[in-house]
Amino acid sequence: MIITDNSVAVCMATYNGERFIEEQIQSILKQSYQDFHLFIHDDHSKDHTQDILRKYSLQNSDKITIITDPELRGGSSKKNFADILKWVSQNYTFNYFMFSDQDDYWLEDKIALSMKAMKKAELQKVQPILIHTDLKVADQKLNVIGDSFFAYRALNTDITDLNHLLVQNNITGCTMLWNRQLNDLLDISSDAVAMHDWWIALVASCFGRIVCVKAPTILYRQHGDNVVGATQVNTLGFIIQRLTGSAHVRETLHLAVDQANAFTEHYRPKLNREQYQIITRFGELYDHGKLGRLHIIFAYHYLKQGIVQIIGEMMFI
Repeated sequence: MIITDNSVAVCMATYNGERFIEEQIQSILKQSYQDFHLFIHDDHSKDHTQDILRKYSLQNSDKITIITDPELRGGSSKKNFADILKWVSQNYTFNYFMFSDQDDYWLEDKIALSMKAMKKAELQKVQPILIHTDLKVADQKLNVIGDSFFAYRALNTDITDLNHLLVQNNITGCTMLWNRQLNDLLDISSDAVAMHDWWIALVASCFGRIVCVKAPTILYRQHGDNVVGATQVNTLGFIIQRLTGSAHVRETLHLAVDQANAFTEHYRPKLNREQYQIITRFGELYDHGKLGRLHIIFAYHYLKQGIVQIIGEMMFI
């Protein structure tokens, strides 16, 4: 393995992915930007995923490393990604990092477009930088059902402030590219991390920059078994789900609050006074009654995106 200053470490977590893993690996190997290495850790798959991985790693030993370290704990997608990133960071010196799911399909310029945006951002100032892109939503056969994930989910990617990101993440992990300056700040192993991409977005918002590439770089495959899927926002079904699904909304809000408290504990020495106040105030949300929680939400603009989601947040906070 030859690592240059522009090499990208691609970290892929797999589990029972035999249906789609070959297409995903092939799409990565076909990238127009070839200065990357793919690191894969399988979380004890019970199907033929490991056989497929061995085949591709033998055929592409210069591009693919299968991590077999028994110290990697796995147990969930979130924990698997955390373990892979930690292992790669401890054993190699890369300047750039990406995550890959096992069931998507990368468009051939995915890495190239992200690296172009990264290099442009780094010209302004070398600091922690997170790049992310749009996606195309596809069915299990990769037929496109939504040309823009941002539009599909009614996301405003210009919103990168802590107040909004604390309550709703708008950055998808499988589109992210981040530099070593950001990677050196990351610890996504805490059980209080709601999702790895959400935590990384918060770190970038606090200590660096978030840059969005509006072009889609992935076919985001929906097949019913996704760990996190794409539900179209503002449809009748979505409105009914959000305005009747109190358990889901409350669970998500509690996860966000727990994550905020863990974030404060981990990064307290690095936070400025304003950041500390914003995060701790959100972390104290459930120390108050309903009216107190509503007051804090509006006073500090801890608001989700879209009127339906805001109404659901107000109803079930």
